[in-house]
Amino acid sequence: MEPRVEIVNIVATIKLDPMPDPKEILEEIPGSRPVKRFRGAMLRIGKTPVLFYKKKIIVTGVKNTEELEDVIKKLVGILHRYGVKVEPKDYEIVNVTAKTELNRKINLVEAAEKLNGIYDPDYRPYVLAKIDNTVVIVSQNGKIVLLSSPSVEYARGIMRKILGLILHK
Repeated sequence: MEPRVEIVNIVATIKLDPMPDPKEILEEIPGSRPVKRFRGAMLRIGKTPVLFYKKKIIVTGVKNTEELEDVIKKLVGILHRYGVKVEPKDYEIVNVTAKTELNRKINLVEAAEKLNGIYDPDYRPYVLAKIDNTVVIVSQNGKIVLLSSPSVEYARGIMRKILGLILHK
């Protein structure tokens, strides 16, 4: 039986027509706050932060596309309620973080070798590798985390590839 791959976080960009200016968000929407580092604005929809930059809106913290679409629908509703007339156009998933737990010990020396990764027990207690532009962290207790995958399907495919390498001699 293949281990369950859990999506931990999805980061997506949203396109609205027209794209609201962060200054407009700060002026019109109660509860919004400035993000000085990026000269933008942030608004929380539930626990999900929505970040407005010059030409981008970024959503982070959702775990699936249904949740993302729900946040977009709520965002558009909030904007309309406060007089910011926009229509949703599109969204793009740009980063997926996923994890799995093997529920068994992993030999990190072997895992580093098979994944062509780095393992230095004096520096870090895990294997760090890069597979097909996705960062992989493997811990001795059998937890595997994928960072910077471009899609959910891609993350699942990379995880299958990693499990094939680690679990087979």
